[in-house]
Amino acid sequence: MGGSIVIAEKPSQARNLREALGNRYGRILSARGHIFKLAEPAEVNEAWKKWSYEVLRPESGFYPLRPDNSHGKDKLIAEIKAALKEADRVIIATDCDREGQAIGENILRYFKFKGEVLRAMFSAEDPVSLRQSFEALKPNEHYRPLYAAAVARAQSDQIANLTATRAVTIALKPHGMKGAIGIGRVKTPTMGIVCAREREIQGFEPRPYFDLWVDVSDGKEGLRLKHFPAHEARVFDQDLAQRIIASFDPWKGPLQVTFEKKKQPPPRLMDLPLLQQRAARWGWSAQKTLDVAQRLYETHKVTTYPRAETKYLPEAEKQNAQAMLDGLRELPFVKVAYENPTYRMGKRGCFSDEGLAGASHHAIIPNFKTRDKWARVLGALSGDERRLFELIALSYTAAIGPDRHYDRTEISLMAGQRKFAASGIVERQPGWREALGADPDASKKSDAEAAAILPPWKDRQIVNAVKAGADKKTTKPPARFNEGTLIKAMQEAWKYARDPKTAERLKGAAGIGTPATRASILEGLKTQNLFEVIDKHLAPSTLALAIYDVLLKEAPEILDPAATAEMELALDGILKGEQDPRTVVDTIVARAAALAAKMEQRGQSGTKLDIDFTAKPSPKMLQAARAKAKRIGTRLPKDATTDRKICSEFLGPRLEGNGPSDAQLAFARKIASDANVDLPDAILGDRAALSAFIKKNKGKLPKRGAKSEGIKDKHDRR
Repeated sequence: MGGSIVIAEKPSQARNLREALGNRYGRILSARGHIFKLAEPAEVNEAWKKWSYEVLRPESGFYPLRPDNSHGKDKLIAEIKAALKEADRVIIATDCDREGQAIGENILRYFKFKGEVLRAMFSAEDPVSLRQSFEALKPNEHYRPLYAAAVARAQSDQIANLTATRAVTIALKPHGMKGAIGIGRVKTPTMGIVCAREREIQGFEPRPYFDLWVDVSDGKEGLRLKHFPAHEARVFDQDLAQRIIASFDPWKGPLQVTFEKKKQPPPRLMDLPLLQQRAARWGWSAQKTLDVAQRLYETHKVTTYPRAETKYLPEAEKQNAQAMLDGLRELPFVKVAYENPTYRMGKRGCFSDEGLAGASHHAIIPNFKTRDKWARVLGALSGDERRLFELIALSYTAAIGPDRHYDRTEISLMAGQRKFAASGIVERQPGWREALGADPDASKKSDAEAAAILPPWKDRQIVNAVKAGADKKTTKPPARFNEGTLIKAMQEAWKYARDPKTAERLKGAAGIGTPATRASILEGLKTQNLFEVIDKHLAPSTLALAIYDVLLKEAPEILDPAATAEMELALDGILKGEQDPRTVVDTIVARAAALAAKMEQRGQSGTKLDIDFTAKPSPKMLQAARAKAKRIGTRLPKDATTDRKICSEFLGPRLEGNGPSDAQLAFARKIASDANVDLPDAILGDRAALSAFIKKNKGKLPKRGAKSEGIKDKHDRR
């Protein structure tokens, strides 16, 4: 007996470790995501085979682990078991978040490994980064809070989500519906955000309002000044608008001219949510952004860990900034004149140890260790990969660029208490904007300012009103969410808190879900026919709205993003050593128990959701229909989402119900990732098109890849 083994999270990671380390730290073995799972309820209590309103919590409080023997994992588990019997040291080298910690540590706990356990932590998978992480190994005991947080998350979701799903399904499941009504700690409030917006849109009543303006002149030059009130202070009264306009007939008086020299620092670096928000403007789903970012990190090794939860870098990264900028300026798409980086330290900058406190990963940036390979790898990237890499590279280039300097002039007059103004800017030094162009998060007003040309008037310039008017406009309903704006809403769950003190406390939290899980949550809501995609925006299905209306009345806390953010904050508290794991699980389970009790009361009345699923298309039919519509460049026929016959006629007799299986989708995504090819969104709902994609590209897989990397998403129980 003796020797050391290394446990990686997945085969591709194991290959990277072998390339970097050889066998100097021992034999490198690979899991395939979670190879141990929590026992199912019926394995713990046979009475739980039958669905009821009972809370599914074992007497011990927690579910035990069981081997996941699906998809050939039994052979892998046997191989790891045999290796552990011969080893006296294990190095966990899985992903560095709480789920990665659970993947590695669950193996050792299940087999009751008694030897030395060390942990390798890394944010990039190039050989230099991996070697450095193994030179800085720490005892795994150092990461006990990370594992405790993972256990609490898994146990609370298993108990609470399954309890709530059973209770809601028994009480509400409509006639003809197949499957269960899935309820999740994060999934359901996310659905609630979209449903609340839809109800707001449906109840919206447009109101006319009036944009006021006045043209002024000094006899030589003229300018239009506009009234820009706060949103709620717009002029809705037509008589009032006319009285204000009449006050300018005639009008003569002085203008106020203000001049400011201003400077603007660059936008923040990107975490995963911000990366997904930016890519959503291209029409990308959150899952597609994560998949492409994962390939840049894992396959090409040109960027750092993609599931980042912060926009800061360690202060030690400052020493790499000059070499990073030098490497970036050699790339054809980076065209900046500045040759030296600007170092912004602390929480107002990008280099901040304080800003990283409690975070597992820093912001997403190009991988410093592979900078000598960037130019060569660029030619091997697919179109999507290159587009995302350029965004990440330019974001970093801007973050270390100089401030933008500009002059801003505003010309205004007062009509009573109302200000009429025009403003314009003159660029003095573009600074970081050489990299990014306009600020990607800037408002349309700043674009208008940049385009404005103002007369060279001085303060107190006397002018005459030449003409005044009121442009009639109509208020518009709030926009539906796209995947980027919904992720932003999930991240900013504090905005949904009714109590200002609660909102303030939650501002520092991560919101609902984590950067690693949000994309899979949105995919799940679409797959379960709770979300529909309409013109790149998300709309709730009839089923989602019906569930929402009941829960809003019976158990509104289940829909409340702020209440769920409180739970996420508690899970983070375990990570920081501030919360007891069992207490956190107790709190989360208590909320599910309260929901189950409410559903039992409702269930006694026998009132189900009033939706006839026998006339509705199945989720897979809808998925196939949407894919066909996208492929042929048309919209779905009216009522196709609610009328099975219309949907079937659109698909045609050979395509009806011909949506892909989950396994086929997973295999196609694996091929796209491992073979470094794009998987078009337009074929995701079409079994035949996916089959053709698989047949065409599976020969491009690495030799070991075809059987080894069909990893089910490790964050699926949300």
